[in-house]
Amino acid sequence: MEITRAMNSLRSKHHHYFAMFMLVFSSQAIFFNQAHAESEAVFDDLPSLDFDSLMAADIQVTSAMKRLQNKSDTAASIYVLTHNEIIQSGVTSVAQALTLVPGMQVRKLDNNQWAITSRSTAGRHSSKLLVMIDGQSIYNPGFAGVYWEAINVPLYDIDRIEVIRGQGGLLWGSNATNGVVNIITKHTMDTRDNLVQVATGTKQDYKADFRVGGDLSNYSSFRVSGGIEKSDAANKSDRELSANDDGKKQNINARGDINISDDLSLLAQFWYNNIDMGQNLRLADLNTNLATAVVDQYSLDYLQLMTRLDYRLSSDSNQMLQASFSSQRGDQAYYRDRFLTTDIDYQMNTLIKNTQFDWGINYRYTDVFIEESDYFSNISNVNHYDHFGGFVQFQFNLVPDKFKLIVGNRSERNSFTGWEHQPMVRFLWTPASRHSIWGAVSQGVRIPSFLEYNNMARIHSAYGIRTDIVGSNDIDAEKSVSKELGYRYSLSDVEVDVSLFHTKARNVLVIEPNVNDTFTYITYNFLSEGELTTYGGEATVHWRPYQRLSTELGYSFTSYQYDLPEGTEEAIGYDSSMRQIMAKANFELTNDHQFSVIYRIEDGEAYDTRDYAVLDVSWRWQVNEMLTFSLTGNNLLYGKHIEYGNSGEAYTIATYIEPSYLAQITATF
Repeated sequence: MEITRAMNSLRSKHHHYFAMFMLVFSSQAIFFNQAHAESEAVFDDLPSLDFDSLMAADIQVTSAMKRLQNKSDTAASIYVLTHNEIIQSGVTSVAQALTLVPGMQVRKLDNNQWAITSRSTAGRHSSKLLVMIDGQSIYNPGFAGVYWEAINVPLYDIDRIEVIRGQGGLLWGSNATNGVVNIITKHTMDTRDNLVQVATGTKQDYKADFRVGGDLSNYSSFRVSGGIEKSDAANKSDRELSANDDGKKQNINARGDINISDDLSLLAQFWYNNIDMGQNLRLADLNTNLATAVVDQYSLDYLQLMTRLDYRLSSDSNQMLQASFSSQRGDQAYYRDRFLTTDIDYQMNTLIKNTQFDWGINYRYTDVFIEESDYFSNISNVNHYDHFGGFVQFQFNLVPDKFKLIVGNRSERNSFTGWEHQPMVRFLWTPASRHSIWGAVSQGVRIPSFLEYNNMARIHSAYGIRTDIVGSNDIDAEKSVSKELGYRYSLSDVEVDVSLFHTKARNVLVIEPNVNDTFTYITYNFLSEGELTTYGGEATVHWRPYQRLSTELGYSFTSYQYDLPEGTEEAIGYDSSMRQIMAKANFELTNDHQFSVIYRIEDGEAYDTRDYAVLDVSWRWQVNEMLTFSLTGNNLLYGKHIEYGNSGEAYTIATYIEPSYLAQITATF
C-alpha cells in the first residue's frame, strides 16, 4: 500500500551559509588562478549530439562518475537521451521524454500526474529514483520523491538527459537505489538566439513558450525563458466522478555562464514554476470513515536558485563548489506544505599518474512546518532536518586501455537514522576495441521520508472504522546490495548494450495492521523489517541501416519479490513482474522532413491494469531557417486505457489515458 505524503503550510527560518562558502571559494580560486596563470584553458563545451551522432561517436557523460568521461568507459547501465531525439519525438515534458528510455517504468495516473522509476514498481510517490537538474537534486522532502508535473524545464533548452538504471548513491547521495535521472541543460553559449514556440491540440488548449539569449562581456552569455500552458481534462475517470485533470502551468527560468578567467567559470541559475491542476481523490469520509470521492484543485509553487563555481587548478586537477536554495509550497484538499532547503556541495577531481581520484563533501538543511489537519497530524516534534557527509572514489588503470577498477565509499549522517555508508566496487574490461564488459557490487541507502518518520495519515476503511497510517521514529534506513553485470558492443552503425542485475534489500518498509480491543480503531504502523529481492535485465540494440534512418529495439524485465514478517503487509508495491518491449525509428525523408515513431508494449501485473501497447508518431517540417512545424499523435492504436490501477495508492484516482494530437510551431531568430 503506497500512501500520499506531504504536509501543511510552513512558517520558518532558514540557514543561509552558502554565500559565505561561495565567497571563500572565490577567493581561493582567484589565488590559484594567479599561481597557475599559464595552465591549460578549460575544455570547450560539448556540442549537442543527435540520435545519429550517438551511433557514430562515443558520447561523453557526467552522471555515472560525477565527471566527464566517455559513455563506453562507463561501468554502469547508462542511457543518454539527446536533445535532437527529444525534439524529434514531439514530447512536451520531461516526464513524457522518459517514455523514450528503454527499461524506465513510466505510467500516467491522469493528464497531469506520473509514476516513474527504474528497476522497480513505480508509484506517485516513488522515493528510490534521484532526479536532478544540472546535478542539483529537486526532490520533495515530504516523501523523498518528485512531483513530475512540476518539472517544467523547457525542452528546447535541454542538452541531454542522462539516465542511470541502478544504484548511484556513492556519488549522488541517498535515495538513488533504483537509479539517477540527470537533466542537463544547454550552456548559454549554445542558446544565443531568440525563440518563440506555440502549440495546441486535443488535450492542450494552448502552450506558449519563449527564450531570449545573448552575449555578455568576456566570452560570457545568458538566457531567459518562460512559458504558460493550459490543458483539458480527460473524458473518463476510473471511478464514479467525472475526470478532473485539467491544468495550468507557468514558469520563468534564467541562466548565466560567466567566464571569470580561462580557468575559472561561474554558473548562476534561477527557476520558478507554478502549477494549478485538478485531481480526483479518494479520502475518508470524516463521519463514516468509508471511502468518498472528492474533486480537488491543487497548486504547487517551486523556486530554486543555484550557483556553481568551476576552477581548473591544472591540466590534471579541478574543483567545483555548488550551492543552492529552494522553496516548495503545495496546497491540496488534505494538506498544505512548504519546504526550504539549502544545499552545499564541494568536489575535487585529480589525476595522480594513472589513478583518477575524486572526493567531495556535502551539506543539506531542510526547514519544514507541518500544519495539522483532519487527515494529517504530527507524531514527533520535527520541523527541520539536515544531513552531511562526503565521498571518495579511486579509478585504477590496472592494465592500460584494458582493465579499470573503481572503488569508493560515501558516508553521510542524517537526522533520522544517523550515519549511513554506501560502498561500491566496479570494473571495466575492454578485451577488444569494440567490446567492453563491466560489473559492479554496491550498497545503496534509502532514508525514511518525513511522512514515514513524523506523520500520521487518516485513510478510508472498507469497514467504516477509523483507520490511520502511523509513522515511526524507530524505523531504519533501507539498505540494498546490488550486483550488476553488463556488456557493450559498438560499431559505427550498430551498438549493443546488455545489463543484468540482482538486488537484495533489507530494512524494507512494511506496515503492520493493528485493531484495538473494541474494534473501533485500526492503525497501520510503519516498520522497517521486510526484505525485498529484485532482479532482471535490460537489452538495447541501436542500428542505423541507412544514413537517414536510425532504429532502436529495447527489452527489459524486472521481478519484484517480498519476504515479509508474519502479520505485515507491503507498503509499496507487491510481488509482481514487469516486461517492456520498445521499438523506435527516426527517419529523414528529406532534409526538411523528419518522422519519429515509437511503439511500446507494457506487460505485467504490477499496476493492476491490463497489458497495453501505445504508438507515438511525430512529423517535423523545417519550413525555412527560422520556422519549424510539427504534428504529433500520442497513445494511438490501443485507445483509451488505465495505466495505473493500484488501489493501494491511498488518495489518487486515475483517469483513462486517451489518444491525443498536438500541433506546434517554433520560430528561431
